[in-house]
Amino acid sequence: MRFGTKILLLALLIAVGTSATLAWVVTLNITRYETRRCDERTSAAIAGYVAHLDDEHRQIGKIVRTLLEEPKLRSMLQEADESSNAATREQLRQEIFGRTVQTELGSTAGPPAFHVLVNAAGEVLLTAAPGDPDLEKALSADTIHWPVDAVIGGSGGGSIAVDGVESRRTAGRPVDQYILLPRGLFLAMGVPLRTQLADAPSHAYFVGYRVNDDWVRRQLVSQRGGFYAPVQATAPTNPAGGATVAPAGVPTATAGAALSAGDAPLAAWFFANDRVIAKASAAGADARIDAFSSATPVVAIAAATQPASQSLGPAESIEFRAGGERFIGQRFELNPGPGSPGRLVLASSLDQALQPLRELQKQILMFSIAACLAAVVLCRWMARRLARPVQELVRGTQQIAAGHFDSPVNLQRHDELGQLGVALNEMAGGLKERDSLRDERTKTQRDLAVARKIQMDVLPTIIPPCPGYDIATYSLPAEQTGGDIFDIVALPGENQAGGGDSRSLVLLLADATGHGIGPALSVTQVRAMLRIGVRLRAGLDQLLSQINRQLCQDLAAERFVTAFLGLLDPRSHAISYYSAGQGPLLHFRAFDRSLVWMNATMLPLGIMEAGDSPSAERIELQPGDLAVLLTDGFYEYHNPAGEQFDKDRVAAVMVEHYAKSAAEILKHLLAATNAFAAGAPQLDDMTAIIIKRESGDPASKIL
Repeated sequence: MRFGTKILLLALLIAVGTSATLAWVVTLNITRYETRRCDERTSAAIAGYVAHLDDEHRQIGKIVRTLLEEPKLRSMLQEADESSNAATREQLRQEIFGRTVQTELGSTAGPPAFHVLVNAAGEVLLTAAPGDPDLEKALSADTIHWPVDAVIGGSGGGSIAVDGVESRRTAGRPVDQYILLPRGLFLAMGVPLRTQLADAPSHAYFVGYRVNDDWVRRQLVSQRGGFYAPVQATAPTNPAGGATVAPAGVPTATAGAALSAGDAPLAAWFFANDRVIAKASAAGADARIDAFSSATPVVAIAAATQPASQSLGPAESIEFRAGGERFIGQRFELNPGPGSPGRLVLASSLDQALQPLRELQKQILMFSIAACLAAVVLCRWMARRLARPVQELVRGTQQIAAGHFDSPVNLQRHDELGQLGVALNEMAGGLKERDSLRDERTKTQRDLAVARKIQMDVLPTIIPPCPGYDIATYSLPAEQTGGDIFDIVALPGENQAGGGDSRSLVLLLADATGHGIGPALSVTQVRAMLRIGVRLRAGLDQLLSQINRQLCQDLAAERFVTAFLGLLDPRSHAISYYSAGQGPLLHFRAFDRSLVWMNATMLPLGIMEAGDSPSAERIELQPGDLAVLLTDGFYEYHNPAGEQFDKDRVAAVMVEHYAKSAAEILKHLLAATNAFAAGAPQLDDMTAIIIKRESGDPASKIL
């Protein structure tokens, strides 16, 4: 990517980042404010709806008391209560409920669905359901509990004067109750009545309204001056032509202010038995209200601080999604009847209310795009001024990357870019010299890798079988190549006549002074000479003498090789060996758990050619005995405190784990060494051969 392009992208990033941050901060704060404002307006609209129902109830109560507490009508109420004459009650129902009250209430709040008169004893005296005989019959059922006590026995009070004498009386209070009948859901508004003004209320009069879509819409539209004012209601055209007629109780276009841009209409849903009974929106036709049902997930936010209402229980704030939009509002619990749960949901669309904010976000986005375009033009102009010397630097860098260090950068400048060109030329010279050194080092590392592979490949991967003996080996160089080596070779032609394999094993453990390729070559040479000698059937003394003579000729004066050369005879259960400077060697006796340390029997190989070799030493191996052959990498391993692992710790491992297999003993020895090292680096090669004579007696294995 070019330098100018990077400057362009950087400027774009700054422009876009600034615009995005500004947009995020602005929209976040505005969204919070608008969301809170919409929530407050929704709560205010819901409070207005609740207050409207209470006002309507009070108005109905006032009309009912005005009509039915006249002296003549009070006497008729008393007569209907005291008389069991059905004709008298029917006359009162027809004259009052069917005409006077129905007419007055219909002009005020829409036509009621029913009228019920109940006395203080809870007896239903009169019922009236204009145009619905089945409903009128259902209203007399004993299953309906009319809250007579709450209506005529409510708190309150006042005083009136009768014949100049002031007397106290108890006033009732309006009570609302939702009733679920087979004919639908109804709101019964209770009004207390008196047959004697000086007495407490003696009758409860209930005016019922059918809760359906039209009634709910009428309640929503009847609010005045609220934020969620309804849209203009279209009055039906008079079939005769000319004037229009509005339904009773439904306001026309002048009933409320039109819904302004960005406002969200209030919607209401009535539920009973998990079924939508009625639904409506203050905006009239609104397809979104059909998307909300009892199965819609509703999230309760908190208890709403809604004032107490006559018809509704406690409220809680909620939110949900319907019709692809997010709604916020409140939920009220209803009690329409025993075993019939119900609720009222009042909510409005938050997405619709925030529509002006969405428009603002679009404007901010357009502004951000314009700012980015301006940044592109400005950055291109700046990039062209800076790109030319940078391109020259890029060309020079590419030449250096391709390995052409003799093509310097020529910049006739005295600023930072000119200084960069001079530094680039100096770097080219340094890289040229470094490449030469790197090639030499790479070749050396490759040679070391090949040498390590060769050295590790010559180590035996399969130990020749030796009946009655368990052998484990290990070798780890301190560097890529090491000065340690081991070998185990079976003598040819020693199989038993019965077919068993009881060949003796030649054991080699060698350690050349120093580390690296030189010592690795020396010990590899020792191993090669050993193999040749074994194939030529040479004895141990001859092998050792010839190997020593050859090393004395090949090694420098300060170089030598320590070696253990032994022969394990499985028939005599003994190891005959020569230790040329290799020690200490450990013989662990399982019978009495004693330790025998053996030192070198002769000088290391490669020091002195003349002289006779001493006689071979011998180790007698009893059942369970161990022969432990270790290089000094084990004994001289240092921990961070400078202490050596030494032979006492080796002996402790053997004493503790001698009853286990050779491989397990070696494993515990390595674990003890690593634990002692505590992370200290390995400074010398580590090689081990552990030989264990197996015991034929199970009891001895347990010991």
